[in-house]
Amino acid sequence: MDLFEGVQLNNIRQYQEFFQEYSFERKEIIFSPGKYPKSIFLVLKGKVRIFLSYPQGKEFTLSVLQPGDVYSGHTRAFGQALSAVKLAMIPINVFKDMLISVPGLVFGLVTVLGDALKGSIDVIESLVFEEAGVRLTSLIREWAQQSGTSTDEGILITLDFTREEISSMIGSSRQTLATLLKELSSAGLIEIKKKTLIVKDLEGVTNFFK
Repeated sequence: MDLFEGVQLNNIRQYQEFFQEYSFERKEIIFSPGKYPKSIFLVLKGKVRIFLSYPQGKEFTLSVLQPGDVYSGHTRAFGQALSAVKLAMIPINVFKDMLISVPGLVFGLVTVLGDALKGSIDVIESLVFEEAGVRLTSLIREWAQQSGTSTDEGILITLDFTREEISSMIGSSRQTLATLLKELSSAGLIEIKKKTLIVKDLEGVTNFFK
């Protein structure tokens, strides 16, 4: 859900001068821990990967922000552009004033944050209770339901992520990911092309590693 869905634009026009817009290219790091501790980010265009970084170059993806999502700069996570990204940066104190003077924003914020919390809980549960194969098929199912396009061949998913990024999302190595994808492909459940993935049997994919 978009944060401003259902909100009259005239009600927030007085705050426009405080919005600073920034553009980023794919792969560019947007923010790092502690860089913008007093700012709120609003994604206007593109996708932003939120991830943790550990020694020896290990990374773990927590979430992927879509247009309309908000994020606070006070966390210890990194933000990276997965595509061409445009976002607005808003000082926290201004954002607080907006919530007070425009009550409709509160509903939007609660909904957006609720979706983000659900996504975080799903990630934690999958890491604790599920094997890498199940985490991968759950991710494919989520992509298919959220952004997949039905075609004669199956559900077409445009891949915005590299193999390294997908590995980070399921908490595995790139080699493990390659093995899992090969198993799904050999079973005739998916077909992988350059930047797309075709799901030929969504239920079959979902249950393959269970």
